[in-house]
Amino acid sequence: MRTLRMIRAAALAGALLLALPPAGAHASSPAVQLASSSQLVLDASIQRGEIVLHITHAGSGAPVEGAGNVSVQVSGHPVPVSARGAAYVLSTRTLEGGPQTLQVVVAHDGIHELLSGTVRLPKRPDRLALLEKHGYAAWWVLNVVVLLLAARLIMRRKKPPPRAP
Repeated sequence: MRTLRMIRAAALAGALLLALPPAGAHASSPAVQLASSSQLVLDASIQRGEIVLHITHAGSGAPVEGAGNVSVQVSGHPVPVSARGAAYVLSTRTLEGGPQTLQVVVAHDGIHELLSGTVRLPKRPDRLALLEKHGYAAWWVLNVVVLLLAARLIMRRKKPPPRAP
C-alpha cells in the first residue's frame, strides 16, 4: 500500500512538473502608445495572453466606449474584440509570436477612423521546447515510477511452496 502511494505521488509530481508554464508565460507589458491621430490615441498592452487596447480622445482624454465602436485586424485578418469597461480586449491564442500589424477601426463622432501600429507578441512555446526544458526531470520521474513498480511486483511475488524430499 505504501509503495502504491509513492508511485501515485511520483506520477503526480511528474505531471505537475510537465504542466508548469514556461518562464514569462504570464508576463505583462506596460501600456505603450501604439498609434495616434489628431482626434484619438491608441494605447496597447499585453496581459495574460490578451492584447488590451485603450482608446481615448486626444483632447479630453475621455475613453471611447461601446462594444460596436471598435473593430480590429491583426496582420490583415479580422479578430474578435470584446469591450471590458473602458478597454477593448482581444485574445492572442490564435496569433503567432513576433511583430504583428494591428489595425483598429474606431467609430466615433459620426466618422470611422483607422489607427495602425505594430505590436510585438511573445513567442508561444511549442511542445518540443517544453519537453526539452522539462525532459530531464520527466525522465527521472519516469525511472522512479518504473523502479517502484518493479519493487512492488517483486515484493508481491509469491514464493513457491517448499518441495517435498
